[in-house]
Amino acid sequence: MVKTPDKLFEIYLSSVGRGANLILNIPPDRRGLLNENDVKALYGWKQMIDNAFKKNLALRAIVKSDSYRGNSNLYAASNVADGNKETYWATNDGVTTGKLEIDLGSIKTVKYITLQEYIKLGQRIKSFSIYVWENGNWLEVSKGTTIGYKRIVKIEPIETDKIKVVITASKASPLISNIEIY
Repeated sequence: MVKTPDKLFEIYLSSVGRGANLILNIPPDRRGLLNENDVKALYGWKQMIDNAFKKNLALRAIVKSDSYRGNSNLYAASNVADGNKETYWATNDGVTTGKLEIDLGSIKTVKYITLQEYIKLGQRIKSFSIYVWENGNWLEVSKGTTIGYKRIVKIEPIETDKIKVVITASKASPLISNIEIY
């Protein structure tokens, strides 16, 4: 059965969006080619990904945190929005919780939030929550357990100018290398 672009996108969010590999199992036919219906669905799916993740609203945004390791710019909150996956925000040793607040600069419609740990130093985060600023208050829109290499969180589309990521528990000091907002 050929999967629709919508179904492929759902599979993408539940696999790659949770740090797993994506295996589509689309074999070639007897001619050694992919079936035309599969190719059409794949092109539709690619267009959906391109549209959903076209512009990262968090890139170069102002980011604040409740603390960062040694008050050193090497571990500052701004590292999560610099577009460089080799830089990261970190708390001091022994601090296993933390908050990051991203200011988008103006009201934007938000549907996806991508979180990434600095995985070279291990997966650490055990739980987190995501909040949006709405009508003068923080509204929790999602919570989860692990982040790992990549976690794409889908939320109901909402208009906001600020997002807050709260690390509620981790095995060691949390290390976030990237936050993207779409």
